[in-house]
Amino acid sequence: MQNIEEQAIKNYQNNIEFFKKYNEKVSNKILALESLLDDGRLSPKYDLIYEDGYFDVVELASGAKLYNTNSQEFSQKIVDDINLKKNDQSFRSLRKINFEENSFETIKNANAYTNFATTAEIYELYHKNIDDSTHMKELDKFIFLGVGLGLHIPKAVEKYDFQVVLIVEDNLELFRLSLFTIDYKQALMNTTSFFSIADNAGTFRECFNGFYTNAFFKNQFIKFHLFSSAYESKIQEIQAILISRPEATYSHNRILEKNRKVLDKINEEYKFLDLRKREKDTIFQDKPWLVLGAGPSLYKNAEWVKENQDRFVIIAAFTALNTLKRIGVTPDIAVQIDENVYTTHEMLENLGDLDFLEETLLFFSASVSPELFQRFKKENIYLHEDRTKYKLSRSTLTVSSVGDSIHALALIFNAPQIYLLGIDLALSDEGLSHTPDHFKARSIDNNNNKAQTEENQDFHLGDSVLEIAGNFKDKVKSTPLFMLSIPVINYFTRKYKTPTQSIYNLSDGCKLDQTIPTYIKDVTLPQKQDKTLVRNEMKKYFDNLSTTQLDQNEIDGIYCRIGQIKDYYQLLESFTNAPHSDALMFKLNLIDMVSAMCNHECIFELRDLMTIYYMNTTPYADDFFNTKELKNSKKFTKKFHAVFVKNIKKIIKTYEKDLHVLKVLEEESSQA
Repeated sequence: MQNIEEQAIKNYQNNIEFFKKYNEKVSNKILALESLLDDGRLSPKYDLIYEDGYFDVVELASGAKLYNTNSQEFSQKIVDDINLKKNDQSFRSLRKINFEENSFETIKNANAYTNFATTAEIYELYHKNIDDSTHMKELDKFIFLGVGLGLHIPKAVEKYDFQVVLIVEDNLELFRLSLFTIDYKQALMNTTSFFSIADNAGTFRECFNGFYTNAFFKNQFIKFHLFSSAYESKIQEIQAILISRPEATYSHNRILEKNRKVLDKINEEYKFLDLRKREKDTIFQDKPWLVLGAGPSLYKNAEWVKENQDRFVIIAAFTALNTLKRIGVTPDIAVQIDENVYTTHEMLENLGDLDFLEETLLFFSASVSPELFQRFKKENIYLHEDRTKYKLSRSTLTVSSVGDSIHALALIFNAPQIYLLGIDLALSDEGLSHTPDHFKARSIDNNNNKAQTEENQDFHLGDSVLEIAGNFKDKVKSTPLFMLSIPVINYFTRKYKTPTQSIYNLSDGCKLDQTIPTYIKDVTLPQKQDKTLVRNEMKKYFDNLSTTQLDQNEIDGIYCRIGQIKDYYQLLESFTNAPHSDALMFKLNLIDMVSAMCNHECIFELRDLMTIYYMNTTPYADDFFNTKELKNSKKFTKKFHAVFVKNIKKIIKTYEKDLHVLKVLEEESSQA
């Protein structure tokens, strides 16, 4: 028994040193808990016991045991139950996409801006030959959802030789006890390991994304083990993260098309707004901002907005304009980022007469629908970039929704008090996603919260319902689509908020970091303002912050991009000429090219869009050749090789062609 105790203490000490060196966040949590327990400021809930030759955990209040059986045998059974079948206990991280024969031929021959034009052949090649119920040759990425005493972890790692591991445990005290029973350093020494221990939702997302992007070509199927039903909620969390990841919600071809639209607006000399934070500017020092989204709380409090419209600088999402027009409120700034031509047209048709926006300043993403530029005066339009950086990030604001934008802009321009209304990012009690005035208002079933199983694959961004922390309530219902915005808004708050700025959340929706939950009746109303004077002052201010041409540094950035294109062609040529008849050589050469392109020193649009392209395609190729049932792999390596070469070249050529339409290149060439 003494030897067992000595080994347990040694394990604990080794683990503390391991986490201090490799994961300081975890070690800090463990040491903080240890201090609380030692000082008696926290009473332990569990105790580690050793009897009959194995460890167990007893809950002190009830006497219940965690394993209540031989924990070594239990852990071995966990390892034995892990299998190589792809669709068993796994997350399919990429959508299953099939094409009708006629549409497939049309799509694969379309231009590179077209959805699936440069991916359809890869998807088709995969789905025609690989079934979901096939088996892996190697199991490289794995998630442990719940740890217990961790006894199964070294056994599983040794058996399957995992390369990338995510260990998730919400109970810090239980995880601390596992430090006595296994040696994490020894168990994970040959892996890249990620730990999410007692994390909140935001930190868990950050940790999972780190795991996901590491060796992302292994992501087609990610196997997991669920230690107990207590961790089932993590399955939903992971599903929500997977369907809301950047490459899942914004494809490479959309960035390619966005790039072209931004270049067009630069050529047309539209005003691009400098969005760098200016803490010393005083134009808004005595002007509080009312930030209006199209959430249900705007409709609920519309009369209050009408009565007090002259007391605030009002910045509103375009989706909120129907409500504002109905109640006779003209926003000082209206913001739109949606690029969809059809929904924009539908929204404008629904909005009708636009005369009430005659004096409103219009902040657009440079890639919004052309119809917006046709319907409004050029002198009132101010642009920013989203996912492109031609203005050297001075005008870039990368967001998930228009609600993120209006919040960020209020912070950037130093509004002293910011009042958020309609930024619900949650469903109303009736299941409404937006104000009923919204041109696509709808109700969502609040109980649509099933986790994905083999029988239920319908976990969608806009319709699945999850519980999150509320602003006025402990919990509110939200969707993965809304939840995309929460970390973005919190990020902008961390980045831009100064100690002199206060943010009041008036919305009956989600909780947002560093905001003060405030009921409408409790708002201290500021004095009324002369809106004509305010708008004239704002227009002069924003005109001074805007540029219509590229400066020399930005022109140098264009030439850096041209050099990057040449480098990419060389990398593609090396891949084209590399041996590819053997599956292993093909995969290694593909990974080499992908790594070189994704880590190119010129950090501009081409690198980002190619990274997204590879994240959505290379897992298909890797899983294809990691299939036990696959026959005649040599035949398929040649096909995959040809398809990748063809489509990568198609993307690069399109980007190159668009870049060379810039007038500044023609001017530089003529001067030379």
